[in-house]
Amino acid sequence: MSDIHAGSRISPVKNVIGSGMRRSRFAVYEWNAWKDYGIQVWRPRAYRIEANPKDEVSEVLARVKPRTRDFLVHLNLSRQAAFPQQRSELIAALRQKGIRVWNANVSDITKRRVQAECKRLGLPSTGATRAGNPDEKLILKSNCNHGGVNELLLDQETRAQMGLPPVSTLVDGNLEYPIKPRSSMTDEWEDRGLAIERLIENARGVFYRAYLVCGRLVISRFVQPDTESPVKRFKGVFKRDNFHYEDCSRLLESPDTDDELSPGLKTVVASFVDGIQLDYGALDVVADDDENFYVIDLNITPYWGAPGQPKMTKFLRQES
Repeated sequence: MSDIHAGSRISPVKNVIGSGMRRSRFAVYEWNAWKDYGIQVWRPRAYRIEANPKDEVSEVLARVKPRTRDFLVHLNLSRQAAFPQQRSELIAALRQKGIRVWNANVSDITKRRVQAECKRLGLPSTGATRAGNPDEKLILKSNCNHGGVNELLLDQETRAQMGLPPVSTLVDGNLEYPIKPRSSMTDEWEDRGLAIERLIENARGVFYRAYLVCGRLVISRFVQPDTESPVKRFKGVFKRDNFHYEDCSRLLESPDTDDELSPGLKTVVASFVDGIQLDYGALDVVADDDENFYVIDLNITPYWGAPGQPKMTKFLRQES
């Protein structure tokens, strides 16, 4: 495992309020995404506000501690524009208090929405259509993140009130996504719980995950030995290299940094981050053999698990 730094240094935004004053606070408005999640690692002093879909604005504001400067919306659901029901009013009230709301404009991370955003931004998309090469391999994914298991924790009435997408019966909680040629697809096109995408592969078994924390970016390059498996997972990865960028936005103008990663990859990542106004989260990116890069997943509550990657952790904490 290795860590490579690239790009010119910028002044990190410290979580303090002026010289000689007490440290400011970082609030995490959280639902089903706390223990062992990345935010605990990269903002270890953050405090937790347990979220409920029925929260009132006044209730949330009452739990915001004095000197809070940052407020992260950290809800482990694929669609959350109505969590809480007065979400826009909550964000406006926090901003009126001078509190920066992270991911205020990111409320839909469904697979279909990710590909729709790629198209809107002029980026390569894996979205599949009925028409096309009958032999092309397509992958059938749950439209909801992580197979929709978190959506199923809510009762049906709450899911309906929040406008959550349906969970597919074909891949319900199953992350071993089926792969089929287009010619064999029939009723799958009518399943609103599915996201049907073109399968993107490369001979080297390389794939990427980009981690963003308030402008700081780490792109991890993974190599998986089992290149026969078309679906790439972190389990079984035998090589990981981390590339650090102190200001993601600078990659929009200068992606040709002095490292091994393709400028095309960095352009796609930075363009997607900028285009959806992402402050915090992780992107999964795959590549074909012609070095075309595709964002295939957006996670705004990235899981971390056991401690690891100390250089990366220190960098994302703004300690280096």
